[in-house]
Amino acid sequence: MKITAIIPARLQSTRLPKKVLADIAGISMLQRVYNIAFSSLLFDQVIVATDSELVMDHCNNNNMRSMITSADHKSGTDRIAEVAEMIDSDIIINIQADEPFLEISTLTALVDLMKKEGVLIGTLTKLIESTESLLDYNTVKLVKDSNDKVLYFSRQAIPAQRDKPYRKWLDDCEYFQHLGVYGFKRNSLLEVSSLASSILEKSEKLEQLRWLENGYNVYSATVKSKSFGIDTEEDLERARVFALSLDFSNDQQK
Repeated sequence: MKITAIIPARLQSTRLPKKVLADIAGISMLQRVYNIAFSSLLFDQVIVATDSELVMDHCNNNNMRSMITSADHKSGTDRIAEVAEMIDSDIIINIQADEPFLEISTLTALVDLMKKEGVLIGTLTKLIESTESLLDYNTVKLVKDSNDKVLYFSRQAIPAQRDKPYRKWLDDCEYFQHLGVYGFKRNSLLEVSSLASSILEKSEKLEQLRWLENGYNVYSATVKSKSFGIDTEEDLERARVFALSLDFSNDQQK
């Protein structure tokens, strides 16, 4: 099967404008994401999808393949669907442009999941290890069945434990954090991108709930990952420190 990685790169993010071009230890955030995808050798092609000429120029200057898309898209899924319509590919992997530390092993797990028969939409999850993350609305949680089919995504901590205080919830129950990386069989991507916004999606501000609400199954694979998204100035500073520590570690190993 032909597999394509598409990186939606919107310049005007709400909380941290132009973040995809932010410098992280001498390399832009977008370049770091592209380099990971390209060096993984998992994909037949890696494409940046953007509505910004500034991002296009950055890609051209740094040997990153890119395609211009409409400025009217409301989500990254809609943006990659526009690109998917124009290319030949069986599987589309949506890699967020603000995840500069994704491990290749993490991407491999998603690709392996998407190669399975019957999996039309896939995503990744990891165990939550702190009560702070469990209760953080910016940490999206999910619950799944015994076959790894996702039952629900939420910003709330789910499942609730009625008879225990929050600080005890992690003692006896596993909680899963959703990682915002998706895989689609191409036709399924084109179908879900045409769906109207749903009630659950609007309530939680999570577009993947639109798919569940319309009867699409989403399967997950659990990984171990230290990756984190960049949404705020604090996240960006954390990323810069983390990148320097990685560079130092790599130098020590040489």
